[in-house]
Amino acid sequence: MIRAAFFDIDGTLMAHNLGAVPEDTLQALQSLKKKGIYVFTSTGRHILELDELGISPLGFDGHVLLNGQLCLDGERRVLAAAPVPQEDIRNVLPFFEKKEIPMSFVEKDMIYASFIDDRVRTAQKAISSELPRLGKWRGGTVYLVNVFADDDAVGRLMEQMPHCRVTRWNPYGVDIIAKEGGKEKGMEQLLKHFGISREETIAFGDGENDMEMLEYAGIGVAMGNAEEKVKQCADYVTGDTDKGGIPSALRHYGIL
Repeated sequence: MIRAAFFDIDGTLMAHNLGAVPEDTLQALQSLKKKGIYVFTSTGRHILELDELGISPLGFDGHVLLNGQLCLDGERRVLAAAPVPQEDIRNVLPFFEKKEIPMSFVEKDMIYASFIDDRVRTAQKAISSELPRLGKWRGGTVYLVNVFADDDAVGRLMEQMPHCRVTRWNPYGVDIIAKEGGKEKGMEQLLKHFGISREETIAFGDGENDMEMLEYAGIGVAMGNAEEKVKQCADYVTGDTDKGGIPSALRHYGIL
């Protein structure tokens, strides 16, 4: 029996060609909650971005944020956190301060970038998001580093961040997180808190950063618009986000 459903945001819940969560998906979320099934986000996004997109008011029971680096309950209380080691942040700080590679540091209550270029603009536009504000690192705890660069530039950064790993979410951007992090780790923390087993979960995603989540869940569903390697690690491939993919999969498994 499924007791919890986890949803990626971009390309899964959110159809960016529509600029919104499709109406049939909204109805599916409401139906899950009426059946007593816990509904969680599982995303690389910050809670501030979920507010900006109008996602957070939809009544989620909790959030796996920043690719599992920060987990909140429905009241936004922190349940678990896995920050990027400060040693690694200090190692890449020269790239940030000298504006060599565009990147954002993501803390619990803020996101700030080193500088903005066309790559940042393109990446943010693709996910219906505003540009991050500019800022300086003042010693705060960083949970995720957004990097808007090609693989060569990202590789240069990763040489300086031995305690971290990288996952690409967009042709123009990647997330760097602590090695022990990941969406599946965040899921594990939420399930422990709510007393749910992994076998009682279904998860939906479309990107590289969703692969471990789909493999961890009792049922992993890849969206029709997902990358091919994501589909290969899923139990089921449903329709596109804007073509009823989520409600279709829930009906397929008899959850709705």
